[in-house]
Amino acid sequence: MTESIPTLRSDPNKFLRRTPIWFTWVRHWNFIIVTFILLLAYGIFLLPDPGADPTPAYYLNLFLFILFTLAWSANILAERDKRELFQGVVAFVMIGILCWLFYLYSGTEWDKLADQFFAWDRMTGYWGILWGGLKVSLMLAAFSGVFSILVGLIVAILRFYNHPTINIFLIAYIDVFRSMPMIVIMVVLFFALPYLGINLGSIMATIVALSLGYGAYASEAFRAGFEAVHTGQIEASRSLGISRWQTIRMIVLPQAIPIVIPTLTGIIISMFKDTAIAAVVAAPELLKRARELYTQSTSPTPLIAAAIIYLLVIIPMIRIVNMLEKRTKGAK
Repeated sequence: MTESIPTLRSDPNKFLRRTPIWFTWVRHWNFIIVTFILLLAYGIFLLPDPGADPTPAYYLNLFLFILFTLAWSANILAERDKRELFQGVVAFVMIGILCWLFYLYSGTEWDKLADQFFAWDRMTGYWGILWGGLKVSLMLAAFSGVFSILVGLIVAILRFYNHPTINIFLIAYIDVFRSMPMIVIMVVLFFALPYLGINLGSIMATIVALSLGYGAYASEAFRAGFEAVHTGQIEASRSLGISRWQTIRMIVLPQAIPIVIPTLTGIIISMFKDTAIAAVVAAPELLKRARELYTQSTSPTPLIAAAIIYLLVIIPMIRIVNMLEKRTKGAK
């Protein structure tokens, strides 16, 4: 009589990741709704009075409410199956709750803060002056942006020719202007050049300083775009007797420009912010106007208004840069 040898049967689900039941349960819609109602009741009935004396129980109560709020939000934001719109709403609700808690329990004197920094009633008649400064800043950024791109493109093309002597001067220009603060370049151009018989106005000095400074950054962006073109295409064009300039114009530039557009757009955004250095040479740009109004009104509200204007202009530009980067990656 032969004994049967037991066979080892492998479990097909042995190496599969198993989700605990509670993990699925806490992400169910019923649990989310019930916990939100409980969280809301906690905030209405159990939070301490903002005017009460701070005690350990006072801080513990606030800490627990913040902890529960973060846990409830994280439970939704970490779930990939939830709709993106719903997750965005939850994120804004969480930020709103935290801001509300800070407003109630931080002890900040909000009335005095608003009177000092957000006294919009003192801005009567000042908005037109800030608008004029914004137009000057946009003009400086536009001209400087065009000239810096031209300077960067010319420098990159000259470096593409790879002439040893010319490259020494080009590399020196790039290293010097990328290393020097923009305000130093501005001061040298505006205050030192008159001793050489060259008098630049505040507007022209700003444009030249920004064009030379950011032209160095733009040249490196173009150089990276040129190097992204496969060397085999360049060698093939040269073997066909195509001149170096025709190779750049017909083969290299059409492929490099789409690559460097997001970088160049980012350079222009940084340049718009750096137009504020024109205030050093009394150019009537946005920050210069805001500082004048600050001195005149003895209130920092004009500076806050200028900061808000910068945000309203720069944030859409940043979004455009992100869109360009996504399109560039998609094209690849």
